[in-house]
Amino acid sequence: MPNFKDTRETLGKAERVASELSAAAQLDASLATRTKTTLSKAKENQVLQKLAEIPVENLKDATDSKIRVETLRKYGLTNVAAIYHSSESQISRISGISDETASEIKKIATQMHEAIAESIAYGINIESISPDDLKLLDNVQELEGVRSQLRGSQEKLQPIADNLNSAVRAARPLRSRFRWIFSGGDSRGKAREAYEEINQVLNDPSTTSLIGMAKDALKAHEQPRTIPSEQDFKNRASDYYSVLEDVSGIKPQIGHKHFNSELIEKIEAEILDSSAINATLRKYQIFGSKFALAQNRVILGDEMGLGKTMQALGMLSQRAAHGAAKFLIVCPASVLVNWQREIESRSNLTFIKVHGEDQKISLMTWIQRGGIALTTFDTLKAFDLTDEEIELLGVDTIIVDEAHYVKNLETGRTKTISRWLARAPRALFMTGTPLENRVSEFVNLASLLDEEFAKNLNHAALAAGVDAFRKHVAPMYLRRNSSEVLKELPEISEISEYCTWNDADYEAYLKSVAGGNFMGMRKAGMKPIRDGVMPNKLERLLELTEEAFANGQKVIIFSYFRDVMKLVEGALGDRAMGPINGSVSPKRRQEIVDQFTASAEPKALIGQIQAAGTGLNIQAASVIILCEPQIKPSLEVQAIARAHRMGQVRPVQVHRLIIPDGIDDLMMKMLARKQHEFDMYARESELANSASSAKDLGDESLAKVFVMEERKRLNIKAVSDEITIEDNE
Repeated sequence: MPNFKDTRETLGKAERVASELSAAAQLDASLATRTKTTLSKAKENQVLQKLAEIPVENLKDATDSKIRVETLRKYGLTNVAAIYHSSESQISRISGISDETASEIKKIATQMHEAIAESIAYGINIESISPDDLKLLDNVQELEGVRSQLRGSQEKLQPIADNLNSAVRAARPLRSRFRWIFSGGDSRGKAREAYEEINQVLNDPSTTSLIGMAKDALKAHEQPRTIPSEQDFKNRASDYYSVLEDVSGIKPQIGHKHFNSELIEKIEAEILDSSAINATLRKYQIFGSKFALAQNRVILGDEMGLGKTMQALGMLSQRAAHGAAKFLIVCPASVLVNWQREIESRSNLTFIKVHGEDQKISLMTWIQRGGIALTTFDTLKAFDLTDEEIELLGVDTIIVDEAHYVKNLETGRTKTISRWLARAPRALFMTGTPLENRVSEFVNLASLLDEEFAKNLNHAALAAGVDAFRKHVAPMYLRRNSSEVLKELPEISEISEYCTWNDADYEAYLKSVAGGNFMGMRKAGMKPIRDGVMPNKLERLLELTEEAFANGQKVIIFSYFRDVMKLVEGALGDRAMGPINGSVSPKRRQEIVDQFTASAEPKALIGQIQAAGTGLNIQAASVIILCEPQIKPSLEVQAIARAHRMGQVRPVQVHRLIIPDGIDDLMMKMLARKQHEFDMYARESELANSASSAKDLGDESLAKVFVMEERKRLNIKAVSDEITIEDNE
């Protein structure tokens, strides 16, 4: 005879659990439906705005029929939106417009509306938020607050609730002795089976986790919002767009056009458990995580700003959910703090930083407790572990950020990484520009992950163009550009600000040309001719910052030179923050960026382009000023990507300070050529070893060319045959 007191308690608990899971699932579904409806209305308004920008004259381009445009204008139908809002009968009542013409006009306007609706992605202009936008932001904030607690598990809730409710109904005879006595043998047998199933579900750790998430989601929804949705959106735009992408039902671009159907099917078959992630991953990010999981050892080469870190954490979340205990992340010291912050704020994964004075103690702690070991290339060499000791650690997954640091197989850091990679079943290389140079360098990266795959690479295919390359390396390599997957990313405009030599030390420039001082030539435009005056370049920089501040915009100012940065800092006074240069520790760099982001009033962040142009997320700024052109286009691209990346909500302006009569102009022409090559060979992931246009001169050779060109143009005789490219400041 069953213990009816115990069975009643268990069945009561099952009912409560089912009710909580169902309530959370229904709350999520209700909020998602409401958000989707609001999104449709907000996007429709944007479509109508686009339609209103099309003059009624454009109707003539869509038909061979004669349309009396002037007649339509006379009756106030001046644009296609006005036509779209009018009924066919209203149009036909206009004198001179036949029923047949009215039908055709209305049909064309409807087709234009449909074409625009299909072609544009909804995006919020933070400078002119409409009431519909604001209502949508409120809905998204509410839904995101619930989903941040459910951590991607919302679809699991209702099936478990339904299963429990069904089992509780079947176990009804176990509620009391009376029911049990008057139940038949078949009902009793089913009741016992159902009761056993209920216990299995309730005692399953995954159910316990889901119950906690459901309770947290319901509790979070009941609490009042402390931050207005508009401000929250400015701070966390990427999270908002992730939710919108999910509820819209529109299949996003995830960048796999070079993958065959078999590989896509294998990737899509992966089930990503992102319960350890405190954020909503974009669809293309989910695909990236699943790609790494399906293929085990891969290179993720997404363009900067697309969230490679989150895709890596998605991979680790899945492995942790499957019981993996040890992970290793290796990165340059400059991005160590960024990794630490991302893991802390965007996941529940445990980690320990193995770097700095207490690295030996931290290493032993990681060995004993597991989790993620976060370290640098140089520190990894100091671990001083034998191959056997590394093997015994049982590291499940190794993440290598900025993997191009190990493209040279002969360096000590690469040999160290290779020892660890050989003893881990899974590895993810991350790099925004892995294909910037030659085929052999990509092959080297591939060989570290899978020597057999690298041996079988066809170098002719790698050099045969973008499509051939990406198709050939698809099993190991995935790269997406922001234009492919971030349809909501605001526009970026690049402006050359042409300055003069007024009040700049032109004599110092001429001396630098004669003496072969390349860096002196580059800095001269910012150097005052005497104390108390301001070079035109610096004057224009101040004008740009003043204009940005007046519009409530924050500014990033990049220069290659420390003395130029010092000059700018002095001119801006307390409106400047930083500077961030090579002497500033990664931790302090992040602190400066945090202070810049949190500042209620517009400020200008000054950074050395080599130091502040990588490893930092500075979406708070929407104006970028480059004090001088750079030899490497990648330096400028990386610097601009600090602000123009996922999470940016304002259009980004890039201002380049250029003096036409000098080295700036020469470098800009070169930069335009190199940028074209960079777009071809890096952005589109092509290596092209055999293409001569991809084989650029080194920095020193380029400097010599520039100096000689300027000597020739200015008819200056050399006072020294030596060309120097080191900066003495």
